[in-house]
Amino acid sequence: MKIRAVLLMVLTALASCASRPPAASQEIFDESDASTLLVAAKPIVFARERSDLAAHARDYATVVAVEIDISGEYSDFLLVYRWSTVDRRMLPPSDSATGAMRIVADGRVFNFTPIDRLPVNFAQRRELHMPKRDDVVPRGYKVDAETLHFIATSQDLTLRMPQDPLDVPFRLFEDGRRALLEFLKPAFAPPPSGAASPPR
Repeated sequence: MKIRAVLLMVLTALASCASRPPAASQEIFDESDASTLLVAAKPIVFARERSDLAAHARDYATVVAVEIDISGEYSDFLLVYRWSTVDRRMLPPSDSATGAMRIVADGRVFNFTPIDRLPVNFAQRRELHMPKRDDVVPRGYKVDAETLHFIATSQDLTLRMPQDPLDVPFRLFEDGRRALLEFLKPAFAPPPSGAASPPR
């Protein structure tokens, strides 16, 4: 009887864990400026084939939504990691002045200009979904919650780098739109009755 009771407890605990929804975001506290960084639980990954250079080669753009909270002041950003399976010697040298990005969501065009200073500390690469590669080029882009919501609910998504020598779009490779919607829930949830909406 004791063994059955223990097994029942274990199975109940496992079922409870399995029924819990995945965390909407990961929280990182930065002691240097007392800011809190929320990171979407899963990125959206775009890719384009590079059969012009090598078989089965691809360029990738890993897109991660983050929110920074400094004393109740919220700012939303997209972190974008450019990386490739192509031998870097076969690619043109990167230009630090480039980095404009365009996302087309259900026909609607969103143009992004890279910010001068990335808003995060990349010491926590895993929490920020940075690919485990040495050739990753990270960039940051200011964004608002409404734009993120439109992207998350769109059916057709492509990404372009207008300043790239290769004018070929990146297409959806790993779908993180559901995780992005979960990440955005606090921004679009109605406030409790009689309560004011939190500042965003």
